[in-house]
Amino acid sequence: MSHDPWTEMSDEEHRVLGFRAAEPHEALAHFTGRLRFETDPYDVNADVVAGLSGFIVLDVRRRPAYDAERIDGAVHFSHHDMTPQSLAALDPALVYITYGWGPGCNGGTRGAAKLSAAGLRAKEMIGGLEYWKRGGYPTTGAGGGAEAGTPAGRGTGTGSETGSGAAARPAGRNGCCI
Repeated sequence: MSHDPWTEMSDEEHRVLGFRAAEPHEALAHFTGRLRFETDPYDVNADVVAGLSGFIVLDVRRRPAYDAERIDGAVHFSHHDMTPQSLAALDPALVYITYGWGPGCNGGTRGAAKLSAAGLRAKEMIGGLEYWKRGGYPTTGAGGGAEAGTPAGRGTGTGSETGSGAAARPAGRNGCCI
């Protein structure tokens, strides 16, 4: 059966059904594929609260942003500081959950890509710090709660912070990608 993509792309008659819905096996592959690459604040918090191990939450923004406010227990490792040499020190048995500012920041994506390029397993926490805070989950720093303790992996990995030394950014800049 021939398929005319221009017919589907005409959005004047059917906005929802203008593109045919995927077959269930196609949809299953797509949606489970996304879940292999992404997680969200609710799921990260649920696993942290349950005390599950095997993952580390990485704040991949610049140091001033991390110091100001971060996910409680997150480890700082700016995507700007990720190199093959610095990433070689990470435990390949863990999964690294990266996050940036929010939906308008691709720092979490950049960090996850660099981790993956180094042969490490990574997932991006969609929504970043913004949606973590919208969920009411704990933060640390000047804008948050108590001082950070162990990494969110609950004692897995080294627990040390890496990637320090980022220069301060001008006021009014988000400190993530500039």
